[in-house]
Amino acid sequence: MGKRSRRRKDDDEGPVERPPAVDALLGFDRPAPRDEDAELGGAEAPGARRDRAAPSGDGAASDEASPPGELAAPGDPPAPAKGADRPSPAARHPAPDSRLREVAYLVEEADHLLHLYRWVMLTGDVPRAQDWLKREDWPHPDHVIDSFGSWQKFLTHAGVSDSPLLARLREAKAAAKDLAAREKAQAKEAARTDDLRRQVENAKQRREEADALRAQQAARGDRAERALTAAEERAAAAEARLAARREEAQAAASAITAPDAPITALQDELEAIRAHREELLTQLEELREAGARDQRTIARLSTHLAEAGAAPAAPAAVAPDPDAPPTSVLEAVERVTARSEHLVFTASATASAADSPYRRPAEILDALEKLDGLAGRYAAGEMGVSLTQAATEAGLTYKGNVSELARSRNPHDYAVTHDGHRLDLGPHVALGSGSGAGFIARIYLHVADGSGPVPRGIYVGHVGRHLPDTTT
Repeated sequence: MGKRSRRRKDDDEGPVERPPAVDALLGFDRPAPRDEDAELGGAEAPGARRDRAAPSGDGAASDEASPPGELAAPGDPPAPAKGADRPSPAARHPAPDSRLREVAYLVEEADHLLHLYRWVMLTGDVPRAQDWLKREDWPHPDHVIDSFGSWQKFLTHAGVSDSPLLARLREAKAAAKDLAAREKAQAKEAARTDDLRRQVENAKQRREEADALRAQQAARGDRAERALTAAEERAAAAEARLAARREEAQAAASAITAPDAPITALQDELEAIRAHREELLTQLEELREAGARDQRTIARLSTHLAEAGAAPAAPAAVAPDPDAPPTSVLEAVERVTARSEHLVFTASATASAADSPYRRPAEILDALEKLDGLAGRYAAGEMGVSLTQAATEAGLTYKGNVSELARSRNPHDYAVTHDGHRLDLGPHVALGSGSGAGFIARIYLHVADGSGPVPRGIYVGHVGRHLPDTTT
């Protein structure tokens, strides 16, 4: 259908009255217009015009020419000469019927409504003007607006906005969306349950491994104690034999200047036994310390197992795996303290590490190992760049100092004692993100240049919680 410029002049959204042309086509009779309506300028019926245009009975009056001197209206055909034949009324062109135009308008509106109802049945939703804009198989929105005045009037006239069918369809879509959300939540909860189950199984496996390792350590300790007892007995017997031999040697040959070979051999044997005894004592101490660390590890494993839903087992000693990630900040500090070559740890560092609840102790271990390498370069004077730049290149978030305001407000928090000397803390490494001691941690240092009471090097004064400053 072509575009036409006709809009509804009224804004009433109620029922639309049928045009007279439609009533005429459908056979409904309408009362004829009154005379006063015609006098006020009402349109004259086409039939009346045709009746007046018809000639009278004998056609004599119509055959007369216009009176002389009377001007013809513009556009009227020239009056025929008197006596000439005039054209019959049938030869004139018939007037256009306005009813056909009204019917065309109604057909166009009905076609738009048909497409609207077809769209609703196919898509289950009320269309927007943009939905029909680029679709050749649907009417152009401009044509619809020309017919109804606006897109909203079009939808209101069709009555689809308050359709019970669309309301039930929207309720069904909302119910489906809610059901999908519940299914997603259930799937998430199931995944969380599976994860907790795996954590419980891993904790049980680690506890069994710890129990087996504890039994092995206990057996090794028993063997070491028996070996130590045997070594002490051999040492006592060797000392007794050596004393007896010395007495015999002194009584038999006091003048002999050269040492007796058997006595020298016994002395060598005694020294070897004493060295073996010291070695066994050292091993025993190491085993006892390892047993204490294993007991702490078992206690932590039991706590994790209890939190995961299983009953904790009795603490047992287990030797920590040096390649396994540390389970606490204290364990990370102890590992680096045991194998550090350049980094110096104060007693305050160990105490603060034991109090830290930081959840990622492996990051503490990695940062301390990197600081140990930087401490070796700094002590040897082989930095080449500033300590801040070197730490940044090593992947550390290093701060050269704290604000003087924080230091003045909390002087005791930023000072530790090492070998009887006071060390001021300032440079630090930042770890983690967020808020709370479980998510952020700090490693506070004292960088000595050798001019103070302690040798040149890097000293660890605090590991764990963020010390108070202007941000806390």
